[in-house]
Amino acid sequence: MRTRRAILLSVALLAPSPGRASPDEPGSGPVVYHIDPRVDAPVMIASALVIVIPALYSSRLIHPSCPCDPQAVNSFDRGAIGNHDDVADAVSSVTVGLMLAAPPVADWALLGPGKALTSDLVVYGEVLLVNGALVQIAKYAVQRPLPLTYAGDPELIQSPGGYRSFYSGHTATVVAALATAAYTIRRRYGEQVWPWLVVAGVGASVGVERVASGRHFPTDVIAGAAAGLAVGLTLPWLHASGPSLAAGPGGFGLSVSGRF
Repeated sequence: MRTRRAILLSVALLAPSPGRASPDEPGSGPVVYHIDPRVDAPVMIASALVIVIPALYSSRLIHPSCPCDPQAVNSFDRGAIGNHDDVADAVSSVTVGLMLAAPPVADWALLGPGKALTSDLVVYGEVLLVNGALVQIAKYAVQRPLPLTYAGDPELIQSPGGYRSFYSGHTATVVAALATAAYTIRRRYGEQVWPWLVVAGVGASVGVERVASGRHFPTDVIAGAAAGLAVGLTLPWLHASGPSLAAGPGGFGLSVSGRF
């Protein structure tokens, strides 16, 4: 049992501190997030629509603009032009997939069914949807060519997918997911150091792989990491602080109280 618990904690960033509630008892973990369907449901639905609708009309919204001059790229990013590593591309995608699945799976294994698990999953899902919506907005607004597009990849020059470099969705997603898990650990179990080392290590690894694959410039992954971290911290903090809809003389309003 101790071996199984250690594996789950290490992989999924859900480690209890000594003396806290035992994860062997279903539903034993304390509820750390406040959920309000009046707030969370519209946010999640709107975010999902922002993700899906532009993707359906990508050929109309994204306008190919290359062949492009690599000398027009800033010197910090220019070195990424010419990178093309399919293995790094695949590894980064697999890493993101595993990191997305691990926290909720281990959360269920450690907490069991109950309010704590349900609230964790709602917050986690909301983080991923809001993060995905922000990524989509940035990509369609900026329409930055990929390094591979600058390098003249014939499949990307005339494809909408060749103009979605800024910012890195892979990096933003993995950082947002792991930051949410790390924040949950801090609230429920008190761990404050090693979960954030995992966030930094995995986020940096995915970022490097995205640059090596030729799919992103360094500034794309830096911006993605910053955006993912902001979403992965802000939304859990709002739920832990207790956002709620309250009626007042002027109608309904959103109030937040609590501490970080």
